[in-house]
Amino acid sequence: MKIELAKIEDIDAIYKLIYDRCLWFSKKGLKGWDPKFYPKKYNKYYFKKQMILNKLFVAKINNTICGVMLLKKEDKNFWNDDKSCYYIHHLATDINIKGIGSLLLNYAIKQCKKDNKDYLRLDCYKTSKFLNNYYKKAGFINVGNGVFKTYNYNLWEMKI
Repeated sequence: MKIELAKIEDIDAIYKLIYDRCLWFSKKGLKGWDPKFYPKKYNKYYFKKQMILNKLFVAKINNTICGVMLLKKEDKNFWNDDKSCYYIHHLATDINIKGIGSLLLNYAIKQCKKDNKDYLRLDCYKTSKFLNNYYKKAGFINVGNGVFKTYNYNLWEMKI
């Protein structure tokens, strides 16, 4: 498996991966990305733009995309301080392959170290036991919560 910066030709596969994860949340009855809303808001154009503004990474096995994550340089909607951080968004993996999420998180930690970031941060649904347990087990610490429009969230961070 390899992790690399996404290329323009990866956009369709990234979009499908995220859409499949949305459907997985829905089918499992888990609180997560809504397949009716999320893929519309975060469409292919959005990801093309993020490739320019931030660091969009893909995980590949035999040149097939099996994971994606966006490392943003700032996230003013949820975090408003001057700490040196990367913010993880759109972490999604192939629903049939285990362990890719952990590999992407470890890669994000390496990126933080490489770019002299002090923290790795993310937000997730406050009511999602699945996601909150996942991030806690991965070594993140819950540092707060809030509401943004209709989104009730928890804030997680990891000191690097």
